[in-house]
Amino acid sequence: MSAQDSCEFLSKCLSAEHGGTALLLEGGGMRGGFVAGALMALYDTGLTGFDYSLAVSASVPTMAYFKAGHRKEIESIWRRELTTPDIIQYRNYPAASLALSKDRPVLNIDHLVDVVFKEKYPLDLEKLQANPMQAFFAVTNIHKRDMTFFTDTHPDIYSVFKAAMAVPGCYLGSVCIDGQECVDGGLIDFLPIHYFADYPVQRLVIVLTRPINAPHYLPGFLEKGLFYRFFSKNEWMYEKLQVAEADYDRTVTFLQSISEQAPHKIMVIAPEKRLPTRFISRNQKRVNQSIDLGYIKVSDQQETIREFLQT
Repeated sequence: MSAQDSCEFLSKCLSAEHGGTALLLEGGGMRGGFVAGALMALYDTGLTGFDYSLAVSASVPTMAYFKAGHRKEIESIWRRELTTPDIIQYRNYPAASLALSKDRPVLNIDHLVDVVFKEKYPLDLEKLQANPMQAFFAVTNIHKRDMTFFTDTHPDIYSVFKAAMAVPGCYLGSVCIDGQECVDGGLIDFLPIHYFADYPVQRLVIVLTRPINAPHYLPGFLEKGLFYRFFSKNEWMYEKLQVAEADYDRTVTFLQSISEQAPHKIMVIAPEKRLPTRFISRNQKRVNQSIDLGYIKVSDQQETIREFLQT
């Protein structure tokens, strides 16, 4: 899907007289701390009345915990677990750069999901599915070379988490779900707004992890080495990523225009300036700052958001 598809859906929202409210969450690695803070603030202020939600990349498990009502778990995971050497393994960078071995990832998604999510902070699946909000999680389907969307009713929700966060080059492999090899959905589309076109949505709240009209995030030296080596063996992925970046710019520009013209239809929650943390980081202080910025942003706008949801 292209930026044109997303823009056509946004135009449809403007003309809809009836329908629900959707929540869309951008990913972005450790920048996802901003989303975590925003969701914590939404929960604390009772602003949870969404009919639909869609999350990409690092925001997929955060959305699932939000839907299940696990507010404390969201904070504990983001503030205590994600920057540890068990998750971000810089020691594996030389091996990962020389050979694409799944045994030595720079981002140990297996440990994050199997130990942190499953053992330390397990999801209450009954609460997750009892919440009437329909949640969709984006992944990239390697066989289809396109996006696939799973729901929280999938029998192996933890594998969906792994796939959603399997950043090419950092997690050196794919995740098999229903016989299909999958990786991070952000590879195809950072903001798959068009997916809501099949649902009666008339209002949309979008949480970004980049400032509006900000220049593209520039990978650091370590990230460049990992990404480019992986993409040299998977050229179609690199081409898809380039298209996704261009589509993102066009979509966000259109979003900003609509949110200004019709603030009762589209609301964008975004950081005022570039977040202090990078895509990959073991700096917990900076991650905490990103979390706090998301929390403060929503807290400061809570009355506007409340009025938006009740329109």
